[in-house]
Amino acid sequence: MPLQLRSWADISSLSDEELYAVYEACEHEFPRDPLKAVSIRRIASDVVMKVGMVPGSEPLTMDLVRKSTTIPVPAIRRTFSINNYNAIVMDYIPGETLADCWGTMGLWRRFRAVWTIRGYIRQLRRVVVPGIPREELFPGPIGREPSICYGPMFGEYGGGPFASYDELTAFFAHKLEVNRRVRKTPTEDVAFDTSLPLVLTHGDLSPYNLIVDRESRLWLIDFEFSGFYPQWFEYVAMWSSTWDEHFGGGRWKYWIIGFMAGFYRVQARFLAKIAWAIEMGHFL
Repeated sequence: MPLQLRSWADISSLSDEELYAVYEACEHEFPRDPLKAVSIRRIASDVVMKVGMVPGSEPLTMDLVRKSTTIPVPAIRRTFSINNYNAIVMDYIPGETLADCWGTMGLWRRFRAVWTIRGYIRQLRRVVVPGIPREELFPGPIGREPSICYGPMFGEYGGGPFASYDELTAFFAHKLEVNRRVRKTPTEDVAFDTSLPLVLTHGDLSPYNLIVDRESRLWLIDFEFSGFYPQWFEYVAMWSSTWDEHFGGGRWKYWIIGFMAGFYRVQARFLAKIAWAIEMGHFL
């Protein structure tokens, strides 16, 4: 019979080293994302601990979203670094991922979930960093200085850091030039869209990062790829994620993701046309 987990109140006085030992001994590990070098374990009845290559921007973003929106986001209990890893202790949210329960949801519940996500994206886009005018924001993760950007728009090795919107634009202009030089495509006149502002973007808004709790509230988790990016980046990230497993491909996926994040198919096609340079031409 498995041992009953203690509560956070029981273990919150432990040192960072002692908390890490609890994590190491913990058997309650959640399934890993093979694309992310992190592990999440339930170290108490009401908290989980995320350890690995966790960006320092993640807890900052989660706190900012909790303070600036009505989006349910787990509260951060502690952050620290140990053994060259970063760790976040945050609330455990009982429930199922939207991916796990989508197949059993009726049409009305599915529509309500899609409508809720649409509202979350709009709330994120209104978030500002206290004390920093929107026009002075730099692209990428939240922090005092620009840092490497990760996500489907940047490939396996990431991109940046970018000190300005112009530097982000130059990065993708270079990728376009590399693709044309090596792959001879695209031949048509295309360019990176700079017409929309930098807004807070989740960057990995998939059904696996949404939890439906026991009261049917939808919680948003996993802010590793979050940062301030052109408004259309959320659409591209969602298009690149696992939504087709639930919506199917083709028109349904296009219309539902567009309804949630806005319709930015032209911008998504631009990135698709230079995908080789983003993924394979990183060092060119």
